Amino acid sequence: MSGPPPQMTFDLSGWLAVPQSTKILYQNAWNTFERVQNYNWTVSTIRSGGDTTQLYYTYIDIAEMNAFIVGRYLHVQRYPASNWLPVSKD
Repeated sequence: MSGPPPQMTFDLSGWLAVPQSTKILYQNAWNTFERVQNYNWTVSTIRSGGDTTQLYYTYIDIAEMNAFIVGRYLHVQRYPASNWLPVSKD
């Protein structure tokens, strides 16, 4: 059985210069997407093995959910040929 997808490093190459505050915001969003996506991927794998007691990630607040959305957008912009759909919750 394979493990979760490898973590991807936040990369601003190809972007025009952005202020440090924006870079920090983007890094946070990128990392939030990676963290939640990998958590849900792991839960999905466990649930497909029959253990339906595992629950998918629940956002702490709306700001975290928005960070996930922005992080997903950044992944799509940086790696457009990859599939960045959120994990399907069965």
